Amino acid sequence: MSQNIYVPGSNSEELIDLLVQADYLYTMNEDLPIVKRGEVAIRGTRIVYAGPQKPVGSWRATRTINGEGKAVIPGLINSHCHTASIIFRSQTDDVIVKGADSVGSALYTLAFPMERHISTDEWYDLAKLGCLDMIRSGITTINDMWYAPEGLAEAVNNSGLRATIANKIFDVRLENLQNGDYTRYPKEGEKRLRDGVKFAESLEGIGDGLITARIATHASDTCDSSLHIEARAEADRLGIGMHCHAAQSKAEVSYIRNTHSCGPLVYLRDIGLLRDDVVVAHLTYADNSDLSAVAETGASYAHCPTVYQRRGVYPKLWLIRDQGIRTGFATDWMLNDPFEGMRNAIQATRLSLGNANAMSCKEALWLHTVGAAEALGLEKEIGSLEPNKRADLILIDLEQSHLQPYYGGFSSLVFYVKASDVVTSVVNGCVIMEERQVVTLDTQEIMAVIGKQIPQWIDRLYNLGSRSLAVNDTLHFPL
Repeated sequence: MSQNIYVPGSNSEELIDLLVQADYLYTMNEDLPIVKRGEVAIRGTRIVYAGPQKPVGSWRATRTINGEGKAVIPGLINSHCHTASIIFRSQTDDVIVKGADSVGSALYTLAFPMERHISTDEWYDLAKLGCLDMIRSGITTINDMWYAPEGLAEAVNNSGLRATIANKIFDVRLENLQNGDYTRYPKEGEKRLRDGVKFAESLEGIGDGLITARIATHASDTCDSSLHIEARAEADRLGIGMHCHAAQSKAEVSYIRNTHSCGPLVYLRDIGLLRDDVVVAHLTYADNSDLSAVAETGASYAHCPTVYQRRGVYPKLWLIRDQGIRTGFATDWMLNDPFEGMRNAIQATRLSLGNANAMSCKEALWLHTVGAAEALGLEKEIGSLEPNKRADLILIDLEQSHLQPYYGGFSSLVFYVKASDVVTSVVNGCVIMEERQVVTLDTQEIMAVIGKQIPQWIDRLYNLGSRSLAVNDTLHFPL
């Protein structure tokens, strides 16, 4: 695809809406060039040019964003997340809950029981905070599966983010899984599916096309086969993709093997759920047969490097990539810092293979841009900065002590930039954050609403056995 629509020697100005300049421009297009003193020209929602800065007078822009001391990269794409899950920050990361024998088990003993008692209004407030956090971290697109999708869609629509959203469908009591209780509640599962379908059908015309839907069966083990199959049929009827956790825990894999005599991805393939429009998250405990099932069906993989590090088990990302499985990076939940995630992925891969060349900074950035766009089936629209693609990009302030001297290579960006260095964000040609101020959301109001609710959340978490709570500087439990 040609980058340059400018005709050398022409004195005519081309009319555009927005011109974004940069000291360093990372286009992430086919050749992955890094352009020193580059610019991106935007008309409406789309890019008309991305490359070296042209002579003064080449553009007549309604607005120009000065890129002195800035780097411009494509907006980062979050291929699997739970935007409103930030209520569980610090609750499943380090401290073991009462009676648990591993950090990961806090998902079952604390998060799942707590989720059941969060109101729709609370999820909406948390969704607004999550959108704020995504924007300030440099993320411009999310692929979310959670509760109360209508509230998340409203928060996303107000924020200006691009999003694919799905209702979380399951037919077990998640809070009972810690006891190995897989009792099915078909009516509850059916209602969640109907709610997800209704939500998907309601999105037409909302958000100027920025918000789309998927159908999401929560995990291979938390839906009965019939519910998975019915959900697949509804996704086909609606012409939309699916989203599912798979092989994320030992408990899940054990249940599927005991019940169906195969791994979770083989199982999902055999019942017809896996196809090229499905995003599966985690694959932490997937074996070779499972990975082959993903590759055979053309399903995509969402890799969440920060959460795996904390749980002490890292998926075999290198084998997944070797299988040719479309892969995109993601944040999962709680910490939405894609730069930390990229560093984690590089370091975990290199350490696991004992090879400092195992993953490059260029590949890591590709996996959070083009790779993630491919995983979501959006590579023709977003992921790189080139003509005819949607104008989703972010500006990074390079004039920071931890970034200087800045030499401009991929390692300068990936290994040293922090989420807090992102200063401006453009989605679909609209500026939604400028100089760290999110212009689409009321930051102070969002923070105040959350602050008022923290005491009651502390009480609920305490009653469920959390050991990572401090009130009046006194820990509820000894470390």
